[in-house]
Amino acid sequence: MKRFRRRLWLPVLALALVVPACKDTGQLDHDLSRDYGPVDIHHPTSDQSVLRVTFLSSPFAERGDAERRVTARKVAEYVRDHYPPYKSLSKVMVGFQTKKETAADTLYQVTAAASYTFTRAELGPPGS
Repeated sequence: MKRFRRRLWLPVLALALVVPACKDTGQLDHDLSRDYGPVDIHHPTSDQSVLRVTFLSSPFAERGDAERRVTARKVAEYVRDHYPPYKSLSKVMVGFQTKKETAADTLYQVTAAASYTFTRAELGPPGS
């Protein structure tokens, strides 16, 4: 019985760690998807100091660099102002993926046609 209890704690602990992270990005995912299309939001580093926002099948992937950069900056500023754990991030990465890349992609790796990185120093404090 003692061994069974130990096995039960590992999945419960894993779930307790994963659910809050999903909850944090849930509203952000909803809002960004509504405004810019399907999005993948995750922390690519184990310390969760980086937030990667990648738009899947984005029409912005086909547009010029200047237009993509402006949109990426708006997205990063939205993250800054609406994502409560922003204060623990060192940077926000925003990418735009083409339909072709989305079709060829796997669930484990998201690549982007264009990617832009914004540090906290560049974005400033929330609400600025």
